[in-house]
Amino acid sequence: MSEFEADIEKWILEKYKNPQRAKLLLEPLLRLDTAVSKSRIVRCVLVLAESDYDSLDVYVSKAMVDFRDIIWMSEYDNRNVRRYDFDVSLYEQESYKYEE
Repeated sequence: MSEFEADIEKWILEKYKNPQRAKLLLEPLLRLDTAVSKSRIVRCVLVLAESDYDSLDVYVSKAMVDFRDIIWMSEYDNRNVRRYDFDVSLYEQESYKYEE
């Protein structure tokens, strides 16, 4: 993956005042050596960062150490119930409904 998927590009343009800065911070994720979708990892980081550049930098660093932590934090709730599936577009996520 040498560039970001369309939904990721759109998200960055909508959520970051300086999209180039955000993309630069995300670039190390494109070099991860993993069978897991790099787009999934990028989506997870973007959601966790909440449009904050410092948070983006921190979550990218954490993902470079162990991306599974980032996936768990963004896709699962505290009961290990999956809330989101970032293998699919950021704009195709189903609403999360808390269940007891």
